[in-house]
Amino acid sequence: MNLNKASILGFFIVLIFLLLLAVSLEINFSDFFSLKISFRTILIDLSFSFLRVSITTIVAWLVGIVCGYLLYYSKFFLRLFLPLINFIRHISPFAWLPFAILWFGLGEGSVTFIMFITLFFPTLIAASELFSSIPHEYLDEANVSGASRFQIIRFVLIPLNLIGFINLFRIIWGLGWSVIIAAEMLGVNSGLGFRLLDFRYLLQYPQMLLYFVIMGCFGILIDAFLKKTVDFLKDKFS
Repeated sequence: MNLNKASILGFFIVLIFLLLLAVSLEINFSDFFSLKISFRTILIDLSFSFLRVSITTIVAWLVGIVCGYLLYYSKFFLRLFLPLINFIRHISPFAWLPFAILWFGLGEGSVTFIMFITLFFPTLIAASELFSSIPHEYLDEANVSGASRFQIIRFVLIPLNLIGFINLFRIIWGLGWSVIIAAEMLGVNSGLGFRLLDFRYLLQYPQMLLYFVIMGCFGILIDAFLKKTVDFLKDKFS
């Protein structure tokens, strides 16, 4: 089976899954033609969720790479902070919800905290491993050539890890997109999670299913774009 046919079959599997979900919720398909949701509302919710995920992902990605380099560069820092990092990393982000409300109150602060703590620690560990995977021959050659630490970072570590870093961004963006729904239930008045919370209280299952479709399709589009970026970089630097 070629790749195009496999992709079409994959979309049919998604469609079947959505149909089974609709049947399990006892949703009449006529309900989808009488949904009282404006396109403007959907666009605003999607935009707010996308911005929250993207901004937090970028910050967590950049800070995680910098801190990952510090763990790679200093064995002292690695041994000192690795137990704490692994301790926090293995606590579910949703366990922090009451603490987030206590520290930051309801609203954007709590949402940002939950998103950041979800994305930062996986990025930190992955970035440290990417730096450690660089063959020592490249580093030895750079050191023999008299390269400074900054030059090694700029001309050796970053270029050799660029594809890995972009792929890491793709992974944590997807993770953030799956977590944003729960995070947006912490008192914000916009976003997909905020709207889904309203639908749940009002037992509006057709609207919930519509937002599920929007979330899934948008996530597929962004993931496809990031994958194309990774493939482009591979072709360019290979």
